[in-house]
Amino acid sequence: MAGDLIRWIIDYNVYESSGDVVTPIEPIYAYGIVIEASKSDPKNVIVSQFSENGTLKMIHMIHDGFEIVSKG
Repeated sequence: MAGDLIRWIIDYNVYESSGDVVTPIEPIYAYGIVIEASKSDPKNVIVSQFSENGTLKMIHMIHDGFEIVSKG
């Protein structure tokens, strides 16, 4: 997992409405490189985020919804 390029949705450009239902479309992604995965929960990782000048963040695969773009 360390060295993998990942992305996760941080916002949406457009929302579509149909009656009372609003659906987000056109996601805005943040990208980063996995620095380290937790030993107790490998879905919890430390990431160096590109758009924040290498700021380290801890994110979770399920809660933050990140996906692997490329294996490192």
